[in-house]
Amino acid sequence: MSYTIRVTLVNPGAFQNVEKTVWHYANGGTWTEEPNGVFVLRMNGSGTSGTLRFKDSFSGEAFLAAFGVHNYKRWCDIIPDLAENDTGADIHPTYYQSGKRDNMLWQQAANIEKTDAKRVNRISIKYTVAEGNNLAATLTILRL
Repeated sequence: MSYTIRVTLVNPGAFQNVEKTVWHYANGGTWTEEPNGVFVLRMNGSGTSGTLRFKDSFSGEAFLAAFGVHNYKRWCDIIPDLAENDTGADIHPTYYQSGKRDNMLWQQAANIEKTDAKRVNRISIKYTVAEGNNLAATLTILRL
């Protein structure tokens, strides 16, 4: 059973998407971006996910937002304060390895909010359609 997550970006400011990744479980999936700035993750089944890495071109600040479906339920996560050499390709597999991030899949959160270490940006994800196969979420960046 396939899943779609439509991610609407709110208040991006100087943050720009610099990387998209998709995990290969359940035959993977694809990211596309619509002209209105909505990111669309299409996954071929439960058990996979996608990440979006954003970077502020002025300050160099960066964060990663993760969206996925695990055991037929949505999940999400945010990793603020990325180092210059942190990439989605490096981080994404850590959700599928025993360790500090794999618990996020099991939490199956419908929303999450994190503030960066400098307390400059508050980043949140909220699923606005949290059940079924056609999911929707907002990714909001609030400059404090």
